[in-house]
Amino acid sequence: MKKLNPTIKFFIVLVISAFIGGLLGGSITRGEDVILQNMINFQNYMVINNLLIQAILLGLCALVILILYFSAKLKLKRLKENDDILFDQIDRQLGFLLPFITVAMIFGFCLFGVTVTNSLEGGFNILGLIIFLANTAFTLTMTVLTIKLSKVLYPEKRGNPLDFNFDKEWLKSCDEAEKFVVYKASYRCYQMMNFVYCGVVTFCLLISIAINIGIFPYLLIGFLWITQTLIYSITANRFQHGPLDNVQ
Repeated sequence: MKKLNPTIKFFIVLVISAFIGGLLGGSITRGEDVILQNMINFQNYMVINNLLIQAILLGLCALVILILYFSAKLKLKRLKENDDILFDQIDRQLGFLLPFITVAMIFGFCLFGVTVTNSLEGGFNILGLIIFLANTAFTLTMTVLTIKLSKVLYPEKRGNPLDFNFDKEWLKSCDEAEKFVVYKASYRCYQMMNFVYCGVVTFCLLISIAINIGIFPYLLIGFLWITQTLIYSITANRFQHGPLDNVQ
């Protein structure tokens, strides 16, 4: 079967997307009251139950983190030379644990933002600040401990997680294959985030048909999108016209 010309394929996708967008826009306009009420209900639920949500969500994250950490630590004690299967299991487990800890920290910041928003109406709740500080301290501690486990697995690795230059030091201690994985994953993230930004802007445009969401969502998304694009372009230009090892 003959492949479609890329230009024709692009315009076909564009027309289909516009048609779907029109249908969604019309549906949202007709269901304006329902959408508005659902969003208000969701916001009120998040504000009223914010502390409970923080305690449950962050508590579950902490439990999972502790289980994964101590499980990896026990496996590391049992690790023997040339045991490639157990080595690979520990490596995969630590590879999942570190980003999960970061996600838990991000949850803490976002939910604390809800606490601050709620304080503008009903006064500041000190318990929300305590939960936020406890989660931040916990995730930072677990990050340091997990990095230490990684260094036991890979003795050549360097860097202190509490040092602002940790990422640079860690990357310098990686071999060429590991650096290639980091660069490839970074570019994949850049590609996917372009789709995410585009999708979020489209979602905001559709929602704004029914609800006045103001200009700040667009300004924030635009700022992040432009910042990411400029950082990538400037860094890529430095890589192209200078030694790779000197690019920071």
